[in-house]
Amino acid sequence: MIAPRTPGVLELLLLMLRGFLLGVRSRRDLVLGNLVLRHQLRVALRANPTPRLGRRDRILRVWIDRLWPASRRHLFIGRPETVLRWHRQGWRLYWKWKSRGSIGRPRLPAEDLIAQISRENRLWGTERIRGELLKLGIVVSNPSIRR
Repeated sequence: MIAPRTPGVLELLLLMLRGFLLGVRSRRDLVLGNLVLRHQLRVALRANPTPRLGRRDRILRVWIDRLWPASRRHLFIGRPETVLRWHRQGWRLYWKWKSRGSIGRPRLPAEDLIAQISRENRLWGTERIRGELLKLGIVVSNPSIRR
């Protein structure tokens, strides 16, 4: 069996430095992400039915790209109707998946027993089979037996 390798002092220092940088960077990412989202909202709420990016918008976009390369993941300018449609489609798919079940009529608990009694006693009708099942404590209607 191989013993697990213990981290050296240098590795621990690098790990602590990375943690510190992630803490500092996450604040910057949060501020820049808010800036990008506010800009998207401002563009989307313009009076123009199809908002277009103007010169200032493009300059801001280039500046944000240089400062924060991960911003491309967060930038999306689209119609609110499109986002709502996607949201509704997602919920429809979820509930369709959630409510899926077996196909067809659910089986009766005594369906096999009914078929066996019917095969063994050809002269018995549905009422007599129903009576025998009631003696066993199984409640079934005549149309179910007939089926």
